Amino acid sequence: MVSSTDYDSYLARKTASLIRENFPDRGVTNLLIIQWGKKWARKLGHIKPLKNENKHDPNYGSIIEINSILKSNAVPEYVLDYVLMHELTHYFQGFGSNHERKGKHPHKGGLVDKELERLGWGEIMQKSEKWLKENWGQILTQNNLSPYAKKKRRKIFRILNFFG
Repeated sequence: MVSSTDYDSYLARKTASLIRENFPDRGVTNLLIIQWGKKWARKLGHIKPLKNENKHDPNYGSIIEINSILKSNAVPEYVLDYVLMHELTHYFQGFGSNHERKGKHPHKGGLVDKELERLGWGEIMQKSEKWLKENWGQILTQNNLSPYAKKKRRKIFRILNFFG
């Protein structure tokens, strides 16, 4: 991949290239920020609306954060490409952005996977998921993270369980 000092510009250039190559008929219609996020054990990336005057506002902008572990030279570049394409698909399907929403939930009915297949990314998606299944635990261990990290429960569920 690239040296650590070039990762931010590398991520921006790679994202712009993926948009041009895979979504030529779609435009970036708000402020779109792509950046490295934290080292997460249970997620590879996410997208959300940017805050404008302390409110999430997809008309103002969107932010895509990519797991910083994916900077590792041990992670194949096609895995980073797949994660970026997954998050860009969310963006262009109206999840976390001001594009027309293509469904109620981004993963229900395989909405994202079907779009990636349609765009010709099916083989890379399968290859990436296979690599992640076989290697992610070891990568987490190398980054001092537990592959058995529990998913954080949302506060509302804790409150409901307390009263339930």
